Amino acid sequence: LKIMFPMVTSLDDFLDAKVIVNECIYELQIEGVPHNSQPNLGVMIEVPSAVEVVNELAEEVQFLSIGTNDLIQYLLAVDRTNQNVADLYINFHPAVLRAMNKVADAAIRNDIQLSICGKMASDPYMLAFLLGIGIKKLSLAPRSIPAVQKAIQKMHIEDAHFAARKMIGFGEISEIVQFLKNHVAQDSK
Repeated sequence: LKIMFPMVTSLDDFLDAKVIVNECIYELQIEGVPHNSQPNLGVMIEVPSAVEVVNELAEEVQFLSIGTNDLIQYLLAVDRTNQNVADLYINFHPAVLRAMNKVADAAIRNDIQLSICGKMASDPYMLAFLLGIGIKKLSLAPRSIPAVQKAIQKMHIEDAHFAARKMIGFGEISEIVQFLKNHVAQDSK
């Protein structure tokens, strides 16, 4: 059993939720109800404050997941549903890439599972970056699975690591755009 808490903003949020889970487990024990007494607990990293305390969170949880849709929206202060500003919602913005890398580093350092959900998981331009920072679990819409699977099969992990390092190093959106055009265009041939 895995329980993932969304919209966690601090370690305190997670610890408070963990207390509630433990209280529920205790109540089930008292009532004699069969249950899983040791569920894996994790958090969805989808707000900037969670990124800033991800090291502390990673020490306490059994898994992390990056919720890219909300994380990008909140990092960039852009309402992705507002057509007047939707073009400012950029999933390859340097701040987004660096935040995601910070989360991946914390997961790797603490030897916990990391997954990703949101539209970025099925973006062929971003797959090398995701794999390159160490994300191995993707949550996808069923219709996206064949295309993502095909793209991953064509990829070499060394190239993904290279792409991720390069993309994290860029400070300008235009540099990342140029790199993606060159790198992904060459890899898809």
